[in-house]
Amino acid sequence: MRTVPPPHTDGHSRRRIALAMGALLAAASSVLPAGAQSAPSAGRPESMYEGVLGTGAIGMTIVHPRGGETALTGHYFAAGVLKDIPLTGSFQAGRLILREAGGGAFVLAFVDNGFAGGKPLDFGNSIGLTGQWTQGATRLAVTLGSTGSRVAGGRRYAQVTRESDEAFEARVQGFHRAVLAGDRAAAAGYVAFPLRVTSAGKSRQIASAEQLDCLDVLKEALPHDMFVARGQAMIGNGVAWFGANGAVAINLP
Repeated sequence: MRTVPPPHTDGHSRRRIALAMGALLAAASSVLPAGAQSAPSAGRPESMYEGVLGTGAIGMTIVHPRGGETALTGHYFAAGVLKDIPLTGSFQAGRLILREAGGGAFVLAFVDNGFAGGKPLDFGNSIGLTGQWTQGATRLAVTLGSTGSRVAGGRRYAQVTRESDEAFEARVQGFHRAVLAGDRAAAAGYVAFPLRVTSAGKSRQIASAEQLDCLDVLKEALPHDMFVARGQAMIGNGVAWFGANGAVAINLP
């Protein structure tokens, strides 16, 4: 499949991207509650992705089709919205075609993980998705990398905390807002000190807001629909990990 190149940032392209972001905001009016899944999807594997649509960060989760079936369901969200926008579609001739209620549509192809050995690509032997999103005359490039997988249905953060998904995400998003504002004191309110910081293979522990000098790496993180492993939720593709009481680790590039 031919991939549309990333748009230039001239005035015309900026207008197209602004219109696209407006469409995302409109689509978000018909969002799914966090963790909501239709009954047929519950218990099935789903793959999680993060990347860019045009120049804006997005996340996407797609439920795997049953064996022999082509129907797809899932959702995506934009960095400025952080609400699930439902997607439905199908897997056709090696492409994932996913549509949203607002009229937008994704046409995506799997990215080879280097070990497919000539076999058709699928969720198991790929490392991401690439293609385009269209709505009317607007076309934007899409590039997504895999961040993990899980079983659909139930509470997203049941392995992390007893509080609701919405309450847990609200705390992680509060931390992220403080990061964007450069407010170390506010960010410290969402940290479970001592915080482990790892860089170049070496770890140290910090115990105060004054030592939080490593937060800029999290400005592009997406604090929503987070991957969970070993009882912790991650943002920034593994840069930061959150436990029930707040951020517990930061891994610097």
